Amino acid sequence: MNLRYITCSDMREDVSLRDAIALLSLSPRVELGIQAHAEAMDFGTARYDWLDALLTQSARMARPLNIAIHVNYDWCSQMVAAGAQKYKWPGPIQNLFHRTGRNGAPLIRRWQLNIGDGTPGIRWPDLVGVCRAFADRELIFPYNTQNPVTQKINRLHQVPGCAFSLLYDASYGAGISPDAWYAPAFADRPMGYAGGLSPDNVADNLEKIRAVCPADYTTWIDAEGQLMTPHTRRFDIHRATRYVLAALDWERHQHAHPGR
Repeated sequence: MNLRYITCSDMREDVSLRDAIALLSLSPRVELGIQAHAEAMDFGTARYDWLDALLTQSARMARPLNIAIHVNYDWCSQMVAAGAQKYKWPGPIQNLFHRTGRNGAPLIRRWQLNIGDGTPGIRWPDLVGVCRAFADRELIFPYNTQNPVTQKINRLHQVPGCAFSLLYDASYGAGISPDAWYAPAFADRPMGYAGGLSPDNVADNLEKIRAVCPADYTTWIDAEGQLMTPHTRRFDIHRATRYVLAALDWERHQHAHPGR
């Protein structure tokens, strides 16, 4: 099994740009997942200004930083409803979508649309439309049997021309790792894994994920709650660093012992 990304989610504006870039520089596979919704990241908020500064630095680099936007609540509903009509998206989302690097390529290629609870009015034609619209971006949907939109995603898989990826959250946002993980939902769609991953358990969980994936499968992992200082929502750069290094160590050991 190969790791495509090691995602650290919900880093916020109280983390210095230097620390954020240092974390991303640990490996080309490290990614930040930035939560976006109107209350937290509208124009003029500290988070938008922080992300804007981070993207400005990323644009100057030969290899831009791996940053994914996780769109939530009403913003997610608006983005899906508008589809390819980007001028109808929330203003900050429009701006972020169009940011480019030195070679003109999008700075943010991965967009996780957290459809489900808290995203009213997701209509089937809109979901099809937004999937078909953006060949140069990767759209990611959450996938869990408890998610009320899972059946729509299963149906979406049958529609020609609908490219998308999935993030399987074992505990549907509760931050709990399962005893056994879910095998990839579709053979022709990438799927990542989230749910209770921490610096201390990521290697064990990667073994469990490997057990349900094809031998040559390429996936990613996404940690959030366990990267926070306990009992807070404050992103802990030291816990995140330990999580990344533990995942990289697991990967090196696996490649050194492929027959295990």
